[in-house]
Amino acid sequence: MRTAGNPTTTEVSPIMNLTEFNSLFHSLLEAEHDTPTILREGRLLLTELLGRREWFAEHINRLLTDRALLAEQKPSLWPNEITLHRHPDGSFQMLAYIWEPGSMDTIHDHGAWGIIGAYLNKIRERKYRRLDDGTVEGYAELEESADRILMPREISVVRPLDDGIHQMENITDTVAVTINVYGRTVRKGYSQYFYPEKKAVQRVYPPRTYKEVLLLRSLGTIREPWAEEILANASRNSMPDYIRRECDLALSAVNNGREAPIRQEPPL
Repeated sequence: MRTAGNPTTTEVSPIMNLTEFNSLFHSLLEAEHDTPTILREGRLLLTELLGRREWFAEHINRLLTDRALLAEQKPSLWPNEITLHRHPDGSFQMLAYIWEPGSMDTIHDHGAWGIIGAYLNKIRERKYRRLDDGTVEGYAELEESADRILMPREISVVRPLDDGIHQMENITDTVAVTINVYGRTVRKGYSQYFYPEKKAVQRVYPPRTYKEVLLLRSLGTIREPWAEEILANASRNSMPDYIRRECDLALSAVNNGREAPIRQEPPL
């Protein structure tokens, strides 16, 4: 059996399933290696898992025959996302993405490092380099740094924030599946979408958070004292930094007599 975290070990497990993968991957993280080592060793483990079909068939069968289990899937920013595993200590999560023919996500960054594997059919990945320093609100300038086709069992990695900007596209006429493993989040609550043709960047939120954001932004468009009072009261409460930012933007919009942005692009 492969021993996670030991680069000199070459023996491969004859059967890799999801439970074994999760155990080995967690052991790799517990060894407290640096990120390059985690990504190098982690991609070996994922490559091995991608060569097996039994574990995926078993998991999908459970989801489709147990509606209570399916209902445990939490809404996320990505409607094509299926949660396969979240470790209880928050150290990593494993997700499947189901890509319909011709589908493409918006260029985006990540709040954690990630290991991405093509599982069913090939998929295209474009990576981008950010050229500006991020100090101008809503502005971003990108250039494409890589464009490749991932064949089944081929792996790509992303790093957090501006070092992990990319876009995925199913260039086939059939469904594709990727299996993604992400580490502990270094930036919680939102992702950023990039629009190179407009040199623009926008924060986007998962569905539940977005409802709160919409309420705050709506108050930012109302020119009434009560709207400002509600925002001021809300700002005195404990809230995540990213929600506080939206609250402050709405207050600023009221005070300056301008509207806060309200549109959030769909992910697919």
